[in-house]
Amino acid sequence: MPRLQQIELEKAGYIASEEINLALSVALHLEKPVLVEGPAGTGKTSIALAAAKALNWELYRIQCYEGISDVQIIGEFNYKKQLLQIEMDKAAGSYQNGAFTNIFSEEFFIKRPLLQAMTNGKPTVLLIDEIDKADFEFEAFLLEALGEKQITVPELGTFTQQNTMLTILTSNATRDLSEALRRRCLYLYLDFPTPDQEKEIIKVHTQGELDEPILNTIAHIIANIRKQNLRKVPSISESIDWAKTLIALGIKHIDIDVIHKTLPILLKYHEDIERIENWLRQRTLKEITEIQN
Repeated sequence: MPRLQQIELEKAGYIASEEINLALSVALHLEKPVLVEGPAGTGKTSIALAAAKALNWELYRIQCYEGISDVQIIGEFNYKKQLLQIEMDKAAGSYQNGAFTNIFSEEFFIKRPLLQAMTNGKPTVLLIDEIDKADFEFEAFLLEALGEKQITVPELGTFTQQNTMLTILTSNATRDLSEALRRRCLYLYLDFPTPDQEKEIIKVHTQGELDEPILNTIAHIIANIRKQNLRKVPSISESIDWAKTLIALGIKHIDIDVIHKTLPILLKYHEDIERIENWLRQRTLKEITEIQN
């Protein structure tokens, strides 16, 4: 039996844990999708983007939302093209001699991301993002594609997957997903990184422009802010934005005044900013920049 193929996400700028690397490698080996679940802002979507870049594979993305249907991800017949063909057949007298064009053929079908991903003939990463925002009917529809690696279009028949594909589904766990969907997937839970992990992530994305002391300070401040009762905690991408902002401002040392001025980079709700401003007023710089229990 062939060994697991290792996906080097670090080459794509993604600092991956051993758990992430193992999950993706096993998914490729077993040809099974991966369900990545966890809070918003923990880098779930980035796993798929980094995997496509690291593997140099095609990337197809389906962004789920309430009311999304199979038409949006499989495809639909080109109604205008069908009508035009009917008019052309009439003008050519095709209906009289029985040689009219079959307008319910693949030529008249517009393929959408799921069908494109499965039939493009190239190694592909398929990202089905925020599956928890779609409804149960949409989940049920996906089962054939995820479990049997095929899609059935009534007028055209069954399309079978023609390529190697790594499918990654993400969920913020805003609702329970069906047992049938979970059964077809490998599972990976992604939480916010530890301060040491986040420091390494920020270091990669700031290309070494910050020294170790300020990287440590940034990572610890972010970790402590996330422990507060916020409407929306800072995501990893927002902590990276904060670090890049500090570089742009030429800040070499972080104090409470700097944190106050730059809070809108981290927090996106007025009540969260007010809460953290009040929290800052009640603590020393040492308390803010060290991990609190």
